[in-house]
Amino acid sequence: MQSLMKFVLVALMAVMGATLAVPAHAQSGTTVKVEIPFDFSVGNTLLKAGSYRIEGLRSGILAFNGNEGQDHYFALTVGAEAANQGKHPKLVFARYGNEMFLSRIFLSGDNDYRQLLPSKREKNLIQKRTSGEELSLLALPVR
Repeated sequence: MQSLMKFVLVALMAVMGATLAVPAHAQSGTTVKVEIPFDFSVGNTLLKAGSYRIEGLRSGILAFNGNEGQDHYFALTVGAEAANQGKHPKLVFARYGNEMFLSRIFLSGDNDYRQLLPSKREKNLIQKRTSGEELSLLALPVR
């Protein structure tokens, strides 16, 4: 059992090291501001409705600043590409029942976006085949 735990720990450290070694994405340093009118989850963290500044940092990390800079949250993402209808920065949420999960963020008007990894709770809802809907909110670039 101990050797299995050691293997898992080493594997996790290798994955994290590889993730942090990846060159910064072109969107690194891009910041948007958005008013989110509902509570939502980012990973395992439940965030309250309100105004947020979201910044793309190096290696796919997103920084969330809410409550007028008083609250700080971070999320690890992976890069992807898909059509960005309207060519505006936006946040895409998945809704299961009355629970909202941040799914993707287009930080700029191009087709590159950051995909958030689903939390354990979201995976559980997906496995139970709870129907999910998508909701997009436009975000304003911060200059």
